[in-house]
Amino acid sequence: MAKFDQTVTFRKAEVPGPHRAIVFIHGGAWIDPSNTPHDFDQLSKHLLDISNSQLPFSLYAVEYRLSPEYQHPIHIQDVIDNLAQLIQQEQIDELNLLGHSVGATLCWQILSLDSSIDFVEPSQLQLVRSKLKRCYLTDGIYSLKELLKEYPSYDYFVSKAFSKVDDYDDPRGSEIDSSLSPVIYVIHSYQDELLSLRQSNYFCAVLQELQQPYQVYLDDLGKHNDVYENLKLAQYVLYTMMR
Repeated sequence: MAKFDQTVTFRKAEVPGPHRAIVFIHGGAWIDPSNTPHDFDQLSKHLLDISNSQLPFSLYAVEYRLSPEYQHPIHIQDVIDNLAQLIQQEQIDELNLLGHSVGATLCWQILSLDSSIDFVEPSQLQLVRSKLKRCYLTDGIYSLKELLKEYPSYDYFVSKAFSKVDDYDDPRGSEIDSSLSPVIYVIHSYQDELLSLRQSNYFCAVLQELQQPYQVYLDDLGKHNDVYENLKLAQYVLYTMMR
């Protein structure tokens, strides 16, 4: 059973026209209970402050079960299940995802999973994809093999989340559903002490191979767990959402 009851609503917009929403997906290496949907309390506040509380879209965050009690694919199953339920319950017309760290990993899985894969409900995945407009991938993990080459010690959490590394589909060799046209934003903080630019650079190279349009935002956004509270990130998201 997915944790839909732990979905957090930061703001429910009441404006005429289509219901636009940003949904946050937290990180925490698939294992850290201290990372929750409330990681985005401060970012939500920034978005409201800089828009003078006139934000024309709703703000939510979804939860998923953690390892080692639960392993892949339960994380992505929960996220897709919760997003599908949220879309239906709140009648969301436009979905914009912002994932931090493995939250970005989960966003990429939503974009690239084979819709015929047996561990995801196809109708739920299709519903989520049909509403998806933008994906903000922030200080993300995209390749487990590249991650463990650079940081062998990170196997302490990868091995808890995956029975084997090959259970995770590396971006190189993946495809994005040709019917999708989301705008992908690859965001990374120069001050991230847990992930170098190697992951984001690798991912950008894959997007180029796929001839997938994307935009990059590199800046001093603080250390790894400061990024999702950073005012500059909120300003960037609001600017790109309002264009």
